[in-house]
Amino acid sequence: MTNKSKPSWYAGNGLVLGVAIAIAAQAGGAETRSPTKQGGRRSAVAALTTTVQPDAQPSAVAKESLRDAIVASLKQNPDIQIALAQQDDAKYGVNEARAAYLPRVDMTLASGPEYVQPNAASDSLLQRREGVLNIHQNLWDFGVTINDIKRANAAYASARWGTRKKIEQISFEISSAYLGVLEKQKLVDLIGEEIETQAKMSKMIAVQKDLGLTTSADVSRAQVRQDNLQQLLLDAQSQLQQQREAYRRLTGRLPDRATDLPPVDSALPPNPDSAVDVIEQRNPDLAQASQDRRSIERQLASQKGNFFPRIGLDLQGNHRYEVLGRTGRADDARAVVTISYNLLNGGADMALKRRIEARLREADYQLLKVRRDVEQDLRVDFQSLKAANEKMATIESQIDAAQKVVTLYREQFRSGQRSVFDLLDSQQALFQAKQNQLSNYTQKQVSGLRVLQKMAELFRFVGGGEPPPLSTPAPIIVGVPAR
Repeated sequence: MTNKSKPSWYAGNGLVLGVAIAIAAQAGGAETRSPTKQGGRRSAVAALTTTVQPDAQPSAVAKESLRDAIVASLKQNPDIQIALAQQDDAKYGVNEARAAYLPRVDMTLASGPEYVQPNAASDSLLQRREGVLNIHQNLWDFGVTINDIKRANAAYASARWGTRKKIEQISFEISSAYLGVLEKQKLVDLIGEEIETQAKMSKMIAVQKDLGLTTSADVSRAQVRQDNLQQLLLDAQSQLQQQREAYRRLTGRLPDRATDLPPVDSALPPNPDSAVDVIEQRNPDLAQASQDRRSIERQLASQKGNFFPRIGLDLQGNHRYEVLGRTGRADDARAVVTISYNLLNGGADMALKRRIEARLREADYQLLKVRRDVEQDLRVDFQSLKAANEKMATIESQIDAAQKVVTLYREQFRSGQRSVFDLLDSQQALFQAKQNQLSNYTQKQVSGLRVLQKMAELFRFVGGGEPPPLSTPAPIIVGVPAR
């Protein structure tokens, strides 16, 4: 018969716990259970104690979709919507700059009474009508328009990288919180399994006592460890709830049961040098700084073009009727090539050019600073990954060795060759190694996700593709007229 009691819902109590273990042993033993299922089922021992249960526990069946949580958070995040609006602004700025290549057409129509006094002898009141159609086409401006277009394109690319930077940043924060929930969730499960193992060990020690091979003090030592595990379980459940609340602060909802993410190693560059080689094309901070510099560089080139004349083609057609007297209808048209050249404006053009040169120098140093920071951060993250991988290999060896020691010590304890101290210490060493494995694996995953964030690959890794359309209509604000 399967015992469905849940040891996660009561605090340690030596006497009551001993009774519960005896009852469970007579009922056929206990199975390993997760202490994080919603609501929980109280055992006979838990019914004798009072425990405050955290609200809204995750379902044991429902799985939390990290991609859905990130996408929903991105759509609700004001920073993302601001970045998307700025991106659209820059996008239409490109169209505005390209408009200088197209002809400009202006038309003026006028009609109304006109009083004319050509001489003192005759006055006249006439109905005047006239119309003018002007067409101007830029022919050559010494690179002003093309550089304005390149500047606008660079500004648009910078805005896109700015949006991607925020997407990656929010994705990293949510993913880190998700891994925190997953780690604490696994820790609660691990402690629950350890409690079950300790219950079996306590039963074995009690049997040895009945046979005269151990003492009451040995039984008490086993009970103390059982109580400590119960306290550790309560602490782990509290930490799990805190992690779930941290996840809710980022996503607006409590998570369901978290599941393992794919190992991050396969998505990473093979070494830090390989990552550094591509950061200019893939790191949002560096790519944005590079595009900002390019935008200023194109602005400077456009400003230099203003020191040269502009050549254009002007077409004009005129229609006049009763203009300045009884002239009847008069139509004319013309086509001319124009050259416009500013000769003097008080030095404003030269001052603006020097201001842009100063901004370009600033952008050069800003780009250098960002590159150094990104490269240093990448190398630090890869060092953390290397250390975590080395620790993982050591911890796995420790777990294998500890497992063998536990098995051996149990057999030797049954034959009287090992003490209770040896038995409990070996089990404690195995439990601690498994705890270290959990925390180290989480640190490794977080370090890997941080590298992916710097390579603009994090959302693609956790979401399985590019982000969907994220733009949403602005909320209606009371007191602000609707558009």
